[in-house]
Amino acid sequence: MPNVHGKYSDQVALITGACGGLGSALATALAKSGCHLALVDINNEKLESLAQDLKSYPINVSTHSCNIGDLEAVKALALAVSKHHGRLNLLINNAGITLQKSAANHSPADWQRVFNVNWWGTVNCCSVFLPFLKQSDNAQIVNLSSMAAYYGLPSQASYSSSKAAVLAYSEALRAELAVDDIGVTTVHPGAIKTEMMTTTLQESDNMEQARKNYALATRWGVEADVVADKILRAASKKRKQLRVGLDAHILYYVARTMPNILGSVLAKTFKKSVS
Repeated sequence: MPNVHGKYSDQVALITGACGGLGSALATALAKSGCHLALVDINNEKLESLAQDLKSYPINVSTHSCNIGDLEAVKALALAVSKHHGRLNLLINNAGITLQKSAANHSPADWQRVFNVNWWGTVNCCSVFLPFLKQSDNAQIVNLSSMAAYYGLPSQASYSSSKAAVLAYSEALRAELAVDDIGVTTVHPGAIKTEMMTTTLQESDNMEQARKNYALATRWGVEADVVADKILRAASKKRKQLRVGLDAHILYYVARTMPNILGSVLAKTFKKSVS
């Protein structure tokens, strides 16, 4: 993968969900650019392994095990990052989970679990780290949304809802932070070749369909390092939104121009999958 824009050299970036396929690709791309890293994930063992992989780069890397859905934990995270790095230039809210279940089969705990990571994790990190970003010149926030934010997808109600909330929140935040010259980029990927779907695959209420969806993502998804490169280039240019993948572009335009037809197609597809 080609190096990203030299803007990131000697800057400090924080990445949540750093140990996932996209998170580790972002960390590697930034490390190649000479960017210091604060790596955040819930899995401490994987964090240490990722940090070990990045040892060959002449950068300062810190690892932080944190439940980003917990505001107090994020406040403690901010103190640790400040102590280790002293500043923050780039905040990448990458952590996310998905459940392939119908809305009817979502328990209250399912909704809470998805929103704690996808929604509250993003809001908590933006809120707590904003004072640090305001102290840096030309700071940037990258919030990972999804193509699922453009239209509610069957068996993805919690994921679509949480990512749509991230999109709306980011739009409001972008307008508010313009006065501080802090950019906010929302990223809307389609299928990416990562293990995200497998994390909760066994909890699906339609295993056959879930496996088909995973197979399609594996076959047609965009490689994580390609997505990471596009994200960092978009952030360096302070782009407002970035869609990655043909599926993301198609869903965006169809949802805007033919929402009724899209709804009918999705309803028929879901009916067929459960019949």
